[in-house]
Amino acid sequence: MKNFNQKAVILDIPLLLENKINTKSYILIFVDAKKKNIEKNLKKRKYYNRNLLNKLRKIQISLNSKKKLSNFIIENNFKSKPIKNRVKIIKKKILNS
Repeated sequence: MKNFNQKAVILDIPLLLENKINTKSYILIFVDAKKKNIEKNLKKRKYYNRNLLNKLRKIQISLNSKKKLSNFIIENNFKSKPIKNRVKIIKKKILNS
């Protein structure tokens, strides 16, 4: 492994690109999911608010733009095992680059 001793920090920042706080050194991973699955999971939250959700969506850049700017894409089918496997593959690629 080339970067065996290098440390990494993983951040979940939903509006990273919209706030222009990313740098070229960042490795961006886009987590993609079907809209109906996202809606279903959001509705389960205690403080779900459709109006707030719509306001947030209006200030976000398009998902296609985010995908194009990302280094990796993970398909989220809301099942743990496939996501964990994809994360392991991405981690290896990052560490070996």
